[in-house]
Amino acid sequence: MEKQIIVFTLGEKYYAVNSDQVEEISKMIDSTLVPNAPRHIEGLINLRGNVISLVNLSKLLHLTEEECYNNIVILDRQDEKVGILVTEVKEVLKIKEEDIEKVSTETKSGVVGIIQLDEELVNYIDLDRIIS
Repeated sequence: MEKQIIVFTLGEKYYAVNSDQVEEISKMIDSTLVPNAPRHIEGLINLRGNVISLVNLSKLLHLTEEECYNNIVILDRQDEKVGILVTEVKEVLKIKEEDIEKVSTETKSGVVGIIQLDEELVNYIDLDRIIS
């Protein structure tokens, strides 16, 4: 069975999410800070009249380096839209389920698999495990 994934970078590392979760990809938009918000919430953005929480995925994944973000991946979750900051969206592609090498689900990082794309190893993440 095939899945469509969106491959993006956070710094030098490659990540992918299932495109079923993604509504759109946007260029960077100025955000409004939210007082007393959790550390991983960068603020709120207004995208065509929708107020969307902006999540810093680097902080959720406990990546240490500060990133330069160029894109926002807008997720459509059951009750709300959420934007995740990414360095760059690389490509959208179809892969076979068997091309995803499963990793232990014991990890809280949300990484559920590894995909080999040319020379790059891509961390396949389940956003529902990370953003809750």
